[in-house]
Amino acid sequence: MCWQVLHRNSNKGMNDLSVGWKHTGLPAPSRGTWQVRCDPMRRAAFVLVFLLFATTIAARPLELPRPNEKWITLRVDEFTFISNISPGATTEIARDLLQMRDAVGRITQLKVRSPKPTRVLVFASERGFAPYREAILRRKEPNIRGIFLGADAGNFIVMKRDNAEDIDRTVYHELTHYFVRNTVGGLPLWASEGIAEYYSTFRTAGDSVHIGRPVKEHVQWLREQQLIPVSELLATTVDSPIYNESSRQGVFYAESWALFHYLMTDDARRAQLGEFLRLIGQEKPVDEAFTAAFAKTYAELERELRAYVRGRAFAYSSYRLSALEVPVIPKPEPMSRDALLYELGHLLAHGSRESAAEAQRFLDEALSVNPSHSGAHADAGWLHHVAGRRREADASFARAVQLGSDDAQVHFLVGMSALEDFKGVRNGVAPREMVLKARKAFERSAELDPTSTWAWLGIGGTYVVSDDDPAPGIAALERSLALAPGDVNAAFNLVQLYARAGRQADAERLVATVLTRGASREMLDFAREALLHADVRRMEALGRSGKTEEAAELARSIAVRTTDPDLKAHLENLIAEIDARAKATDVVRAIGDAISKASAGKPEDALAILDEALPHITDPAMLTEAKKLRADLAVQVKKKR
Repeated sequence: MCWQVLHRNSNKGMNDLSVGWKHTGLPAPSRGTWQVRCDPMRRAAFVLVFLLFATTIAARPLELPRPNEKWITLRVDEFTFISNISPGATTEIARDLLQMRDAVGRITQLKVRSPKPTRVLVFASERGFAPYREAILRRKEPNIRGIFLGADAGNFIVMKRDNAEDIDRTVYHELTHYFVRNTVGGLPLWASEGIAEYYSTFRTAGDSVHIGRPVKEHVQWLREQQLIPVSELLATTVDSPIYNESSRQGVFYAESWALFHYLMTDDARRAQLGEFLRLIGQEKPVDEAFTAAFAKTYAELERELRAYVRGRAFAYSSYRLSALEVPVIPKPEPMSRDALLYELGHLLAHGSRESAAEAQRFLDEALSVNPSHSGAHADAGWLHHVAGRRREADASFARAVQLGSDDAQVHFLVGMSALEDFKGVRNGVAPREMVLKARKAFERSAELDPTSTWAWLGIGGTYVVSDDDPAPGIAALERSLALAPGDVNAAFNLVQLYARAGRQADAERLVATVLTRGASREMLDFAREALLHADVRRMEALGRSGKTEEAAELARSIAVRTTDPDLKAHLENLIAEIDARAKATDVVRAIGDAISKASAGKPEDALAILDEALPHITDPAMLTEAKKLRADLAVQVKKKR
């Protein structure tokens, strides 16, 4: 099977190729916070929050670096490179990542400057890389050359460079995902994966960079497999079978790449793609947005895509390196032993809960070399916290703060530790002292690093679990989302505070955009429950004001929508109680009306009213009195006749 690769040179400036991402307001769906590449025909994807995955192997013991082992480091912008390859090769990797960042930023107008620090650990050999790969993945994967890991403490890129091969494509794929999440509140799933695959092929060649080169395995896959109908592809979400059935994942990723690649081939198609994404960002239904943007049927676009995939030419773009704005890369510097031990321990501490013991060993060794290393004390505190050793955690954090009062990361970890203690609180209130401890730490972290999305997220989280005025929490979470519009965690917390503040429309907007396309089913369901709890408070207010009929109607609406069995049962009991009270009120009113009619000399009317009310009287005493009244009325009617 042969096919030809064409490329397109651009001398007009990279902004001419903008697809219009900045016009969307949706979150970037993600299959998780880290990705690896194994089999070239299928991406492996795994969710990593605290890395609670099943262990399939016992990872080989990690050896501490030898005392004479030479490592170097350099820092530029948010990237810190830690490497045991040559200074020249390390600088080359740094330049490649920075060039890719600038190129993607210019072409897509994405925010490619990360609000999180990103550590790039480069190993010179498979022997050095494999133990860390296995410690993170908890299994043997010899074909994996690079890992992108997104943790609360920052991003990690872990890779090997044992020859002249380029950076693994998965690293560029996941960096693109991260850039998207920094910029927009979410793209349709196919577009999110399509753009990531498109820019994953970034390569340098001489004084040029290439973007959008074809992915050979995708082309082969699509030529051998049946395409997913375009209408189905465009409507795919994280809950769709296509995205979760292993037999169809390969086609989904391949076809998402192919459709995106096809729509980037000329200005007219790029404009259509931009319009489609803009309409989706305005919450237009997929079918409506597609018709308006592409002015063709799904079948027509599908035929075009099939012909494109089966064709012999695939265009890509190339740019002169002189057009990129890459910062000056400093000369790599030798690393001290305590710094190296800390960096490796930091990766293990935040990369895998199963590696806690190994991480502790590295951090202990770092502290034996340098007892004043504040970062090592902070990570040791985090490991104590994860293991439930509260006293030891507090001691380590206190020492870290003492030694590193100007380190935003230290205060962030202190806040995370305190916040984790009450992360299970939902629609409740955490102990006051815990709330204030976490809030103070996060506020200090945000003060030291105002670009930290997680520091602002943490501040907002402390208001979710307290009775405090939600306004400061809302402001903090809005700032977090401004820094990373696709962050579902910030959106999730903000929905809860918006609901508490009565800002129902704002809460519903976040659910419909950020959370619907990017959150897990559990998170989405709970966010919707938060909206319902705002309705519950409104229902209670209606009841207190005497508007029982309106309260009952709202309660019925909530009961239909809720997925919380306890809330549903409570509402059903409440509805029954309100209905019973309403019926009782109607009965009392009817008896009063009957008495009034009788007093006015209209016993027939009074008797008719009372007969209608009698079947609804449940109070025994009232029923007895009503029957006596009816007997008297019957006598009056008989006499009158």
